[in-house]
Formats: sequence, C-alpha cells, structure tokens
Amino acid sequence: MPYATGDEFLKRYDVRLIGDLVRDDGTQEPAGSLPANTVLFAVLEDASAAVDAAVFVGNRYTPAQMASLSETAAAFIRRLVCDLALIYLKRRRGRFDQDRDAALLKEVNATLDSLRQGEDLLLLENQSSATASTIELVRPELIPVHAPQTIRKRTRNYYPET
Repeated sequence: MPYATGDEFLKRYDVRLIGDLVRDDGTQEPAGSLPANTVLFAVLEDASAAVDAAVFVGNRYTPAQMASLSETAAAFIRRLVCDLALIYLKRRRGRFDQDRDAALLKEVNATLDSLRQGEDLLLLENQSSATASTIELVRPELIPVHAPQTIRKRTRNYYPET
C-alpha cells in the first residue's frame, strides 16, 4: 500500500500536468478520474517501495513503526513519495528535464540517502530515541598472562634485571 493516495498527490501538484503525464495517447486525463488512475497508482507504489527499501536498509525503523507514523512523520513521507512519484512520471513520459528537475531529484536522493544511512528523520509518537541509535558499551575482557613475552625476556643480557 502506498504512503500517499492519488488525492494527496494531486494536492501537491498541478492536475493539468499530471493529467497529461499519465496518458499516452496525447489527450489529458479528466481531473475526476485522475486520483484512481492506474498509472498514477503504479508510480505511487514504486515511490513507496523506494522509501521502504531506504528505510529498511537504514535499519532504524521497523515495518510496524512505518505503519503507525505520527502525523508529522507521515506528512514528511507523503511529500517524499509524491516528489519521487512525480520524477517517475516525468521519466515515464520522457519529460524529465535535467536543468529544471535536477534540484528536486537532488533533494529526493539526499533524503533517501539519509534514510539509507539510518539517520533519525521521522518523529515517532511514543519514542524519545530510536532503538538503533542506542549504544551498548562492551568492555574488553582481561586475560591473565603468567609468563609474559616482553622484550626484556626475549633479549638476554641487553636489558638488566631489576
């Protein structure tokens, strides 16, 4: 299930642009049927899958946490999914412009990279710190040595015995 619906996507982008991008026959998709368009749904699923992959590689958030995000975190993820879906739609139709769309692509890739690296970008409702960010200190175990091999013992008559 995608993190953003067709209606949420259309709140963020121009309906005329999206109506043109989802159709291949040169006509524009009517605004009323656009939220349920199969092409739009497919790119939203693809974008959600890319976000899921980045989150799970980062190993900071569990699937249960991603399913129950706070409203702020859910809005952040919806925006990321919608931005990525727009890039996918433009690439699908060959309308991705390296000059005009490069800033959006750079921003999306930076956010995905942050999620892949496990940075804490999402504010969870019931958590003050993410479980993956807690550090467990491990002390080395001391091994008793009865006859140590020191340089004094290995080189005879060079270092005086004290």
